[in-house]
Amino acid sequence: MKMELTERKKRILKSIVDSYIESGEPIGSKFLTTSYDFSVSPATIRNEMSELEDMGYLEQPHTSAGRVPTSLGFKTYVNSLMEKYFLTMEELSVLDELTSFKINELNRTLEQASKVISRLTNYTSFSVLRSPEDMALRYETLLIDAASLLIVMICENDIVKSSRVKVSLPVDEAAVKAIQDALNTNLIKRHADDITMPVFMAFEKALGKYAHFASDCVKAVYEMLSADSKEHVHVDGVTKLLSYPEYSSVSNAKSVLAIIEEQNKLIELLYGLSEDKQNLYISDDESDGILPAKDTSFVFHPITYNGKTVGAIGVIGPKRMDYKKVIASLNYLASGISIELNEKKRKGEPETIPRPGHEL
Repeated sequence: MKMELTERKKRILKSIVDSYIESGEPIGSKFLTTSYDFSVSPATIRNEMSELEDMGYLEQPHTSAGRVPTSLGFKTYVNSLMEKYFLTMEELSVLDELTSFKINELNRTLEQASKVISRLTNYTSFSVLRSPEDMALRYETLLIDAASLLIVMICENDIVKSSRVKVSLPVDEAAVKAIQDALNTNLIKRHADDITMPVFMAFEKALGKYAHFASDCVKAVYEMLSADSKEHVHVDGVTKLLSYPEYSSVSNAKSVLAIIEEQNKLIELLYGLSEDKQNLYISDDESDGILPAKDTSFVFHPITYNGKTVGAIGVIGPKRMDYKKVIASLNYLASGISIELNEKKRKGEPETIPRPGHEL
């Protein structure tokens, strides 16, 4: 017979997670009966804890009489048992200061947000800014000589890119004009990923007798659209991890520090969770290939602009992290930044989302 997660079991599980987050020590039935008002006997608490263990919510480390939450126990706590954390006026004031910014300061704002989150939560924090994809609004072409032409791409926010295209057959003014017309008919308002085979074939057809120039021109356009397409990651408070007993072992500390150092893994995890519509990842005791760091949790909140995710703020810490405060802080700050971004768009202010490392 399948056991049910009754209201009493939920309350016991919540109490164990709250206590374990605070102490880091296994929680026993005696502690629960003296610290919480359950109005039942210690024997009943022990039975309920045993059943929670059988259900996969708790586990008993070593020969200790106490239990600690499993990954399933923590996830259940975060999703349905955790009380709402109310940020203090001081915390709100610190976070509010970060949401008043100019759009072209977003990169610096996210870096500062990462520092603040690390300071407020006492965990390692990170921010990610995704480079925007360019989209051409207009093309201009110029004949250089019989073996080459220049394609000028005018993108959003007055970004201008150009590429010299070398061709194997002679090109003249008529061909260059035909290429410009075909580009403006078929390749405007498209991102790099939008240039599919049907798009290429339509462009080639539009060139008519100059179709032999299609491949070189589309390759140049694709490279211009996809240039500088990468993510910028900023990490703060790395040494804070080492203050937690979960990372006292060299192997565990190395595994989580490797994730932070190899930032591409952090980005892969972030994208993987985003696709699954999750903002929380809690590692299992056995490495699952996603985040090979035992007893570690990863929580983030996306930054959205114009319906798209342009970045994220997150925290990495022990599995027993203070989820209430972490999630409340991330939600408040990330939502505030997203609202500010979209409010500026509504008011018609400059909408520039900068490329990391570039001043505008």
